[in-house]
Amino acid sequence: MNVDAATRPGLRTGYTTGACAAAAARAATRYLVRGSPPGEIEITLPNGHAARFPVAHAEAAGAARRCAVVKDGGDDPDVTHGAWIVADVEPAAAGVEIRGGAGVATVTRPGLGLEVGAPAINPAPRRNIAEMVLAELAGSELRGARVTVSVPRGEEIARGTMNARLGLLGGISILGTTGVVRPFSTSAWQASVAAAVDVARAQGLDAIVLTTGGRTEAHAMRRRPGRPEAGFVQVGDAFGAALRHAARAGLRRVEVVAMVGKLSKLAAGELQVHAARAEV
Repeated sequence: MNVDAATRPGLRTGYTTGACAAAAARAATRYLVRGSPPGEIEITLPNGHAARFPVAHAEAAGAARRCAVVKDGGDDPDVTHGAWIVADVEPAAAGVEIRGGAGVATVTRPGLGLEVGAPAINPAPRRNIAEMVLAELAGSELRGARVTVSVPRGEEIARGTMNARLGLLGGISILGTTGVVRPFSTSAWQASVAAAVDVARAQGLDAIVLTTGGRTEAHAMRRRPGRPEAGFVQVGDAFGAALRHAARAGLRRVEVVAMVGKLSKLAAGELQVHAARAEV
């Protein structure tokens, strides 16, 4: 995840879990309003561009209508690629209420910009889902809708993410500020690192340990046995982004634990230490 797409021409972009949720919700709302499910659905992404999604599954579920979209991450190596993002939409009195169902994480710690106890559906996807549902309700007899987003196997998929460390339990997060996934972009990883720093700060910590991965983190934890888990942040190669965010968050002290090759790059002033960016 540390090579810019610009250095890898010809790679295919994909869509975020948030965009897929908005597409599934719009498809289910159309099914509810018109009485038959669409084979594909077009939405406006948070970045303002239009995108079309095949509807992988549709069914009636009591008063709700359920549609699923398969997450296509393009050529980005994302553990959520191929996941089903499902939306159940049922009539409500007014407006759009958005809930998290099975496989969508629940927020259990402060610092992520979401209420503790709320589903991990970020603000941009929430807005996108609501906008797409309201667009389908316009002109119909329905005044509102209740949307429940779920992800089959979401809890299993989440084991390949940083969610548990961030206090996001029970599934994956519904994310995406633009709706588009760019292959091998560092942005998603840097956002995860920033979230981990924010969680540490929200727990009252004023010092953290940055590590490159699991082995260095295990070593760091042995060296600092009394420090809470939230005080250790795996940053991969993105030391610069982590340090800048730690400074903005007001942390007093940052320790770095890494292999000697990475440390030598840091000593030379390189804050992005991937081999494609900095050689030793």
